[in-house]
Amino acid sequence: MSQPLKPVCIIPARGGSKRIPRKNLMLFAGKPLVQHAVECAYESKIFDRVCVSSEDEEILNCACFCGAQAVRRPQELAGDSAQVKQVCSHLLRDFSAQGLDYTAFCVLLPTNPLRKPADIINSWELFQRSGADYVMSLAPFSHPPQRALCIKNDRVSPYFSVDHMRPAQQLTPLYFHDGGVLWGKTQVLLQLGEFFSENVVPYFTPFERAVDIDSPLDLFWAEFLHQRTADAPFADEE
Repeated sequence: MSQPLKPVCIIPARGGSKRIPRKNLMLFAGKPLVQHAVECAYESKIFDRVCVSSEDEEILNCACFCGAQAVRRPQELAGDSAQVKQVCSHLLRDFSAQGLDYTAFCVLLPTNPLRKPADIINSWELFQRSGADYVMSLAPFSHPPQRALCIKNDRVSPYFSVDHMRPAQQLTPLYFHDGGVLWGKTQVLLQLGEFFSENVVPYFTPFERAVDIDSPLDLFWAEFLHQRTADAPFADEE
């Protein structure tokens, strides 16, 4: 009986980003963001293969340069409305058609260059022992989203309710997915078409490494954090 395949790593890297043009190729610490994701995946020594999914020729060439498998995505998954869950489902079905039936996959977004190989390793161990459908890296919001404000008829109004305008310590802690790591069971994704089920376990990212670059300011902040922590080991590293 053949051994089950080691998990596959999927790095979605579309070329048509709007807020930061060519975002996935932006240099961070001297390397393109997509290269950071590829190298981190390989350093974890967990995956059967590391794939970069893109419609962009330059990103695909960068993936090949880094030693990853460059996968050209179809045009229907290359537009602004395409979602990562759709890209992953398409790729996993394509692998299955080739006889590569991966039971587990991991998504690494290039927009978090501060992830460490230890994050991949530790979250993989959590995924295995928890029996979860998904393990998702999370970080707390710096400001409670419940206290969001909106403008109605040129007037400021609580987006949720006045009841939420209270001290942060009295509100339920809320989190965001920082793009660091997402582990999933292939069968669950293909059945549900979502990265959420009733069995999603959190993997908490330290705030000093919780970035998701979506604007120039995010990139500056990530560079600041990288410079401040480059010589300081984190407690969760081995």
